Amino acid sequence: MQNRFGLKDFVLLVLLIIVLVVMGLSMAQEDRRWSEVRTVQDQIDRLEQQVMMMSQRLEDGIVAAPASGQTGAGSAQRDDSWARAGVEIEWQQPFTLVNDPRGEEDYAMGGTYTEIFGAQPPTITPLIYRDVYGIFVIDQVVESLGRYNPETLDMEGVLAEAWQYDPSGMWLRVLIRPNARFSDGQPVTAHDVKFSHDLGMNPQIESDRYRAVYGIIDSVEVIDDRVVEFNFTEPKFNNRDVAMGVPVLPKHFYEDISPTQFNQSTGLLMGSGPYRLRNLSIDNQYRPGRDDIVLVRNEQYWGPRPAIDRLRYTVIVEDIAALTAYNNRNADMMTPTPRQFTQFRDNEAWLERNRAKLWFNLRGGYSFIAWNTRSTDGRESPFADPRVRRAMTHLLDRQAIIDNILMGIGEIATGPFNPRTDQANPDITPHEYNLDKARQLLAEAGWTEEDGVLRNERGDRFDFRFTYSTGAETTRRIADYLRDQCNRVGIRMRPDPVDWSIYADRLRNRDFDAITMAWSPSSPESDPYQIWHSDQIAGGGDNFISWRNDRADELIDLGRQEIDTGQRMAYWHELHQIIHEEQPYTFLAVRPWLRFINRRNQNVHPYMTGIEQREFYIPRAQQASPM
Repeated sequence: MQNRFGLKDFVLLVLLIIVLVVMGLSMAQEDRRWSEVRTVQDQIDRLEQQVMMMSQRLEDGIVAAPASGQTGAGSAQRDDSWARAGVEIEWQQPFTLVNDPRGEEDYAMGGTYTEIFGAQPPTITPLIYRDVYGIFVIDQVVESLGRYNPETLDMEGVLAEAWQYDPSGMWLRVLIRPNARFSDGQPVTAHDVKFSHDLGMNPQIESDRYRAVYGIIDSVEVIDDRVVEFNFTEPKFNNRDVAMGVPVLPKHFYEDISPTQFNQSTGLLMGSGPYRLRNLSIDNQYRPGRDDIVLVRNEQYWGPRPAIDRLRYTVIVEDIAALTAYNNRNADMMTPTPRQFTQFRDNEAWLERNRAKLWFNLRGGYSFIAWNTRSTDGRESPFADPRVRRAMTHLLDRQAIIDNILMGIGEIATGPFNPRTDQANPDITPHEYNLDKARQLLAEAGWTEEDGVLRNERGDRFDFRFTYSTGAETTRRIADYLRDQCNRVGIRMRPDPVDWSIYADRLRNRDFDAITMAWSPSSPESDPYQIWHSDQIAGGGDNFISWRNDRADELIDLGRQEIDTGQRMAYWHELHQIIHEEQPYTFLAVRPWLRFINRRNQNVHPYMTGIEQREFYIPRAQQASPM
């Protein structure tokens, strides 16, 4: 039977073609319409941000309405009735971003930024956070009265519109910005500042670190709703900066939470910052080990709103798994190991979609092995003797650690002060790698080797646990190297890897013989009191190795009270020398920050204070695309 293509078939084919053409034109028109809508939305976003900035400037009294063709000076409009007479007022500009991206051609609001954490923060509740990951999250949500400018490191106002600082260093009066708001819309007041400090100083709250830093504040007084005054115990070089750094929490949210609830909390996080917790509930908090931490843009934010809608922090402990997830475009940023960094930093194909950033900054800090001088497990600690601690340092070839384990990234640390600051003693050179010197010092301390085993006069073997966090290749390799070096002189080192979630408990309970960590300073001039003063041995203080030196305590007290910079540096230099001689830590390396960052994130700037995620934006075309 023969098939025929008739008139009816022809008509149907024409109709089908017409329908397809109409559909195609409609889809193209819809695409254009969608593109136009997105363009208009971007323009609206930019205008909205500009209006907010101008509104803020008007509220802060910096911009006056133009008259007779002239712009107002602003300072003439300011009300100084809040201030003490006869003391200079330091007025602050409206709080802005150092590198504001809103003028960029491809700037857009929206998108999700994901970062990989290498360990699980046990809590993200302010005041009781236990690690650097916790504070990274808190810093996006909770603000203070001031901060160090990321570029200049000068103190600048955040919640503070202005302040007066007593020339003798005994008080600080601060005026709070009138437009500052918490994420629920309630205004930030002097009552919130006082409440926050009093909460941190409450002995029922497990905030030992806060009390160590902010204990120099004697009292906080509310002058009126927008004016707060700090009174100090005595003049100290950092009184102003410490008070300006008090994390300001909303009294109306936290005041009904009991100390027990607060101490046991994992995610009671609320503030006035650019982001807020997606889900904030006393009864349904962040669950470490089970939940990602998700922050969303605070639409009530009083300052320049960030572009990115949400920040997600996910934990991947294993280094290889973290890199795999990052390279599979499951994250925007990660901290690579030195080996991973050197593997990819010169890979041109990889660098087309990624940035490999390395820079020394304020928060780079130093890594170390800490020797517990307190007895553990009923045994007297061999590390109570400074000769033993110096021997342990001579036992390690720290340059080889940097060259072979850290892939040449870093430099040998000589003590607790940043070598790029005046605080560090320039005359100190690192202890040399010298096995014979190590053996000599051990023998002087009463440890002698018999048949390859080091014992003391009682016949006890030199035996200790080395505690470190699981999952990190770099730390594991340092542990292996330390064990091998100990074997060479007859010391038995027992590796003690533990999950990061219980690390803080080990420190608080002093349940370790030796432990490895890193400290990151938060200010250009570090206050050594928190870590090195014997006052911080008790409770959960950060002198967790129970190191005590009377002259060191005296120097710390003198340095904190000394206003003259030159004399203060002399005290710090002597303290540096004592720590160098006593070796309570074996200081390993001063290390830069290493970061892998996907190139879809724009306006990425490394600063002396680290990195400012609030400045990032993701162009519209890349918000829905794989990372």
